[in-house]
Amino acid sequence: MKIIIVKSGGFCFGVKRAVETALDTAEKFKNKKIYTIGQIIHNNDIVEKLKEKHIFPVKLNNVFEIKESVVILRSHGVEKEYIDVLNKNKNIIIDAICPFVKKIHQIVDKLVKEKYFIIIVGDNDHPEVKAIYSFTNKKRALIVSSPESNELNQLVFKKNIKKIGIVAQTTQDFKNFSEICKKLLDIKGEIRIFNTICNATSKRQEETIEVAKKVDLMIVIGGKHSANTTRLKELSEKYSKKVFHIENKYELDKNWFKDVKNVGITAGASTPDFVINEVIKKIEKEVENNAI
Repeated sequence: MKIIIVKSGGFCFGVKRAVETALDTAEKFKNKKIYTIGQIIHNNDIVEKLKEKHIFPVKLNNVFEIKESVVILRSHGVEKEYIDVLNKNKNIIIDAICPFVKKIHQIVDKLVKEKYFIIIVGDNDHPEVKAIYSFTNKKRALIVSSPESNELNQLVFKKNIKKIGIVAQTTQDFKNFSEICKKLLDIKGEIRIFNTICNATSKRQEETIEVAKKVDLMIVIGGKHSANTTRLKELSEKYSKKVFHIENKYELDKNWFKDVKNVGITAGASTPDFVINEVIKKIEKEVENNAI
């Protein structure tokens, strides 16, 4: 059985930077308990390893209770109002937000000052999108997830909007982003489009599609709450008959591999190399033992 691995799978720049920042923070503040607002990245294995370094995720509704502590801002970003609370409560704030995500915050901040109506192309419930939205004037901003969105269709017919600025969640599918932008071109007025999709995301998606076309079975490795990993699964399902989304080697099932000649492996931006390697080694070991 042949295994084909997507070359660009695994940690992206922003995720790698966030994990390294967390480890550096643990080394610097050895005698303090350290918090992250939500999971620093969407990977349970990494979150558990960071707990060994006394770094613990905190739910957003508990932010108000954190005072005079060390707090790491997660890679996806944190809503502006929560950052204000953390500052007010005299916390030491360590910024691990991905630079590409922060760039979107800066773009949105500028667009607000210049009186643009802001469209954020992304998933409503994703932490990155919520953080971006917090930098807008919420009365003149809209989160759009697909070209079929009712709110998007209603917006096209509004006559009081003369200036629109469009940004994208960094892990968005480019085709989806492009289709939404095309619909907005029907609005008469000024439209500024910022393609803020991360290059690493686009490359990983393209490579995943190419591998999925060649294999009988596709394994997608990454957190179940990871938007970019879920998107890799959805893309894989368009081209491969059998697709399974797992977080680690323990979720592999030998029954998946019956009559399979080619296996493709891809991984989300928050998936560490050691998890990917463990999955590959387990598959190889099962093949050697004729278990699959």
